[in-house]
Amino acid sequence: MIIFKTLVTALALTTSNVQAAPLFDSVTTFLTHLTNPPSAQHLDISTPGSDPTGLNTLSTLSSSAKAALQKNQAYLLLINATPFTLRKTGGHSYQMPVWDNSFPDVVQPGSSVRVKIEAKTHKDDAAEMSYVVDELKSEGGGGEVEFQYRGRDGPVLQVEWKSLAAMNNPVGSVRRLDWHQGNNMPFVLSAAPSAMSQVSGGSGANAKFDPAQELMASPGLPTGWMKQAYGRMHCLKLREISLPGTHNSGMSLLTGGTPLVKARPESVQCHSSQMTVGKQLEAGARWFDVRPVIAGGKWATGHYTFFDGIKLPSGLDKVPGLGDLAKEIGKLGGGDKEKVLDGWQGGNGQLVADIVREVNEFTEKNPGELVVINLSHGLNTDTFSGNPKAHLTQQEWENLMTQLLAVKNRATHITTPNTDLTYLKLSDLLPPSDPSKPNDASRAATVLFVVDDITSDNKHVDLSKFANQGFFFRGQLAIFDSYANTNNLNNMITDQFSKLQTHRTKADDAMFLLSWTLTQPVETMITGSIVKYGVDANRALGEKLWAQGEMNGQRYPNVVSVDAFDGDGEVAGLVAGINWWLAGECPAL
Repeated sequence: MIIFKTLVTALALTTSNVQAAPLFDSVTTFLTHLTNPPSAQHLDISTPGSDPTGLNTLSTLSSSAKAALQKNQAYLLLINATPFTLRKTGGHSYQMPVWDNSFPDVVQPGSSVRVKIEAKTHKDDAAEMSYVVDELKSEGGGGEVEFQYRGRDGPVLQVEWKSLAAMNNPVGSVRRLDWHQGNNMPFVLSAAPSAMSQVSGGSGANAKFDPAQELMASPGLPTGWMKQAYGRMHCLKLREISLPGTHNSGMSLLTGGTPLVKARPESVQCHSSQMTVGKQLEAGARWFDVRPVIAGGKWATGHYTFFDGIKLPSGLDKVPGLGDLAKEIGKLGGGDKEKVLDGWQGGNGQLVADIVREVNEFTEKNPGELVVINLSHGLNTDTFSGNPKAHLTQQEWENLMTQLLAVKNRATHITTPNTDLTYLKLSDLLPPSDPSKPNDASRAATVLFVVDDITSDNKHVDLSKFANQGFFFRGQLAIFDSYANTNNLNNMITDQFSKLQTHRTKADDAMFLLSWTLTQPVETMITGSIVKYGVDANRALGEKLWAQGEMNGQRYPNVVSVDAFDGDGEVAGLVAGINWWLAGECPAL
């Protein structure tokens, strides 16, 4: 804070008798945003039930809650999306103030519980708690998983599959959960409601139900989760399926952009640097928001915003300690007394050529997976200048699609003109690996390109030259997509669930995209961190998405789009589980 006070003092000396800038309440506010960007609202780690929303801001935490931050404290979010009962069989702990009594005796089918965990931060802190799946245990035992806390490597919370198996989680394996200090760590167990009829009376496991093939768990979601689920999803229409998605998918790194953004890359990066489109695919994402731009004559992804004369406080360019950002602010127009943020500001992410390569590598290794790539917000950053309505030309779109023809496994088998893709079954979207066996369970991968943009002459992009090449216009994908446009987590949640309830009343309604993203306000757009906002939002996703009453067999999102997509399948597991528990189930092949 000494540095912060020095910055405020230095700036105060340069701004006397200057009219306050409208963008920030004060210079102090600006510097506060810069040195400590406003956090999205966090889960209240002191008293989860004290707030009807279960959410609170760090700035309003009680002294006891702040003290708790000095401990290893978090919440296991245990989601039982199965028809089975999880029953506690016992455990023990050492130097764990909160453990033994925190776990419920029973976790009922279709319910979720939030279990508080607290350790003293000693290396020898340790605890175990076991649960058994009643209907899957045998007289000699079985059906058991154990949650374990270990302080020596940690903090660490992990799950050991004692005598129960799930897809990609054999008996004896151990899975770590990402530790989220003071926040949720989801564990999802999913199975179809019909699984209950496949087990005998609860006294022993029936051979018809094989947990290793039919029980989905996260962490541990298989890379090829759609292939694993094909047997129960093959008859479902696209509008009946749920896909994990990423917002501004190509913006995991910065490959270029305007000088102001290059001085503050985190203001446009929507995912951590290692989470390229290829890594997102591996972690379970199947819906991608790709925004193509021309930059230096090459095709890349981009994230750009047009500013129309936003005034910044005077003197920012003279404040020591702001580094390259101060230098770039000093170059902005507006004269000596004020600096004006004008025109296009933004940056470029992954090159399109790299995305093509990564998608091809993934589909080659993972047949049976559906990949949807939505193309929108096209810009030519080499020529857009100060035009707020800049768009790609028709010819530029055709040049892009020509490059995208290098993507293998495009949906060239879908040839019916103007077909509504959302009414196609998964078996229609994924062609058989062997065309002579159309009903076989072995399917090829499919990549759908959906073009959702207009050209520079205000016309819809013409796809006629690329007919039957796997490109479709947005009108062929009936989907409701409306973001909340807020940086307040409570408001975003309320907005998105309200829209879900309005627009998705039955499973056969048009698709619904749940935009689980927070939008930076203008006053922090050049100083904030999109990834930080995304991480905060994603911590609340499991608790709120799987809360009682928000979803049912008729109402659930078809796409959940997030920033800060994680590499451990945490978000993907929360969404993929919808397909096991809530979506319809197909007859066995």
